[in-house]
Amino acid sequence: MFKDTVFINNLSVAAVIGKDAWDRPTLQPIQISAKLKTDFHQASITDNLKYSLNYAVLSQNILKYMKANEQKNFKSLGNIAENVCRIVLDPEQGGGDQAEIIVRSAKSEIRADSVEYTSTRTRDDKVDTVSDEINVNGLKVLTIVGVFTFERLKKQYVIIDLSIKMSSESNISIHEVIDDVVQYVESSNFKTVEALVMKIGQLITQEYNIENVFVKVTKPNAIPFTDGVGVSSIMNKASFNDIEPITTQSTVMESTQFNLPTSSDDSTFSKKKNHIAYIAFGSNQGNQIKNINEALYYLEKAKINILSTSSLYISKPMYYKDQPDFFNGVIKVSFNDFSPHDLMKKCKEIEYEYINRIKKINNGPRSIDLDILLYDDIILNTNDLIIPHQSMLERSFVLQPLCELLSFDTLHPVTAEPIHHHLTQLLNSKPDETLQESSDLLQIIPIPRFELDHDKNPFKFDQLKYKHPTLIMGIMNITPDSFSDGGDNYNVTAEEIETTALRLLDEGATILDIGGVSTRPGSIAPSEEEELRRVLSVVKILRKSENEKLSTCLISIDTYRANVAEQCLEAGADIINDISMGLYEPKIFDVVAKYGCPYIMNHTRGTPSTMSTLNNYESNTNEDINEYMVDPLNSSFNVENWNVQVANLINGISRELGLQILKAFKSDVRKWQIIIDPGIGFAKNLSQNLSVIKHASFFKKYSMLVNERCEENIEQFYLTFNGVATLLGPSRKKFLGTICDEPIARDRVISSGATIMACIQQNTDIVRVHDVKEMKKVVKMGDAIYKFIY
Repeated sequence: MFKDTVFINNLSVAAVIGKDAWDRPTLQPIQISAKLKTDFHQASITDNLKYSLNYAVLSQNILKYMKANEQKNFKSLGNIAENVCRIVLDPEQGGGDQAEIIVRSAKSEIRADSVEYTSTRTRDDKVDTVSDEINVNGLKVLTIVGVFTFERLKKQYVIIDLSIKMSSESNISIHEVIDDVVQYVESSNFKTVEALVMKIGQLITQEYNIENVFVKVTKPNAIPFTDGVGVSSIMNKASFNDIEPITTQSTVMESTQFNLPTSSDDSTFSKKKNHIAYIAFGSNQGNQIKNINEALYYLEKAKINILSTSSLYISKPMYYKDQPDFFNGVIKVSFNDFSPHDLMKKCKEIEYEYINRIKKINNGPRSIDLDILLYDDIILNTNDLIIPHQSMLERSFVLQPLCELLSFDTLHPVTAEPIHHHLTQLLNSKPDETLQESSDLLQIIPIPRFELDHDKNPFKFDQLKYKHPTLIMGIMNITPDSFSDGGDNYNVTAEEIETTALRLLDEGATILDIGGVSTRPGSIAPSEEEELRRVLSVVKILRKSENEKLSTCLISIDTYRANVAEQCLEAGADIINDISMGLYEPKIFDVVAKYGCPYIMNHTRGTPSTMSTLNNYESNTNEDINEYMVDPLNSSFNVENWNVQVANLINGISRELGLQILKAFKSDVRKWQIIIDPGIGFAKNLSQNLSVIKHASFFKKYSMLVNERCEENIEQFYLTFNGVATLLGPSRKKFLGTICDEPIARDRVISSGATIMACIQQNTDIVRVHDVKEMKKVVKMGDAIYKFIY
């Protein structure tokens, strides 16, 4: 057993090894290294070289042989290695018993840093594994590899390292291996480096008689501040037993268009029972809301069911910047028997035949645009349709609403990376201002009365950076028994109604919230007829007022009754504020869907007479509901330092709101209509009210994945509060009086102001208040401190 080694590193010689990098049989510099196994124990003890191998003699022998054969065409590095093995193993020339010879050329391949041939031999040919090895180092190849659009539009260099093990009897040409690999890689394109490595391994094992191959691929320019990133693998023929052979008659791709690799397996439409797709829509011409709603109507008429929608966003035009802003969003749909191309044809039919889109230039103005983003989990690449959509990863107006419909762990079919991660990367990158003035989006809640003049709509919110002013909803109760202002506006004249409403607007209210039912704990509701008598007359008085400020103001109706909501909307109200979130009268969802109005969903439990006893919030025990906190700007966001009670409270409120929202969706309420109110004072005690205010920003991050079981089938529904506006109403509530020793509600002005300031710090979009004049000052200071608006 030889345990010692004598070695010679990189002995420089010259030889003809076949053709050089320019296909000429010329003399080239090469380097020869040798490792000889021996036992120099006796030499060590005696300090006498005769008991070891003399590397000086061996080096001279190699140099002498190579000089004598300088004009000989060895034809390969392998032949040189074979001859050098004979020299260093020859006992008459001071050779050893076992040798490893590496012959290296840095000039024979123009694309590679170097190529090497390694031979391992013994004097008596008795060694357990006699194998030769070809190494290709730093082979530079141009190909398309990657998932981002900029990677798909331009070839990039990859660096390939190969190590091929084979029997000593194999006759494999390094040049042929390199030519095959270069031709294949440069005429193909790849989603991932992993696929590229695997295909190179498959090609080599398929074409050559080898034992195994080590393949390493490095992308030197993928990530700044690194020398490169990549993957490697060792493979043999058995690695590809169940994989179709590679056909190497590929043509070089000259097109500069975005291209996605695909295969017949994942691009062929399978007529299974039900399909899921995600469709992006955009409009910047005509009545944009009408165009969007009509497009959704025609989709449903074609039996393409709308399962859920994203919020609605205003975006700056991209690519062609000289045009109006767009309204954008995404819908999730289900259907039977529409192939991807069938679905595309239906979308185009709706665009051009039903909504009369006129296309003058690419990326130009349009009345409606419908783009398929995802279809099940397929990958499709044809001349007229690419799925996943080729530009979705570079467009915030697509990716941000899409992520509202996809659970946070949904993988992009091509990149195999969570789509939410792509959104985070996009949102945290600097936009290209030559393509788009700004990639920031404004959430808009449509108000039907302002469909043709959205500049008048104040419901525009930046749900990522929160650089929008906080809106004030002024409370106007038409009741005899409300806890704070009961009787103030009850059974008063039309002139007094106008005076009060005008005062609230002049003091800074953007919205007037008119209520005819007291919801204080323990209160008894009036009849529907009495509620209508109270509120409907006020709506009519305001709409018929000669004062334009009153006749055009935003009117919210604080009601949970469907009929009251509908009659008030018919009379000119704009918003429904439902303290029951649809629990008391589910038909209110149908009314909200019919009129397309903003809908405030206030969390509650029980009824006003029972709610104060229903404030025990426990952790989720429903195995069909999974809960998350999702932050679009931080894909690794985690809630820290929450105690169990706070977590149970925030999740419990959100969960119950979310389940009601999913019910609303089934009545065709759109997500872009919804404003959530966590319900301060509704089924919450003092400490819980404080926790709701302190953690209000987390309501915008809550997300849930719900399994809905129907016989043997399970349908999954994902809902996130990302992109949803929030409203909080702590004004004059009892818990303020308890803390500040203010038993009379009207005295709770300063304490109300303190909570309003906290709400603003927690990114609340709308605050509902009694004392508008004083709270307007609080809002101004809060917006100045937390949003830099002043």
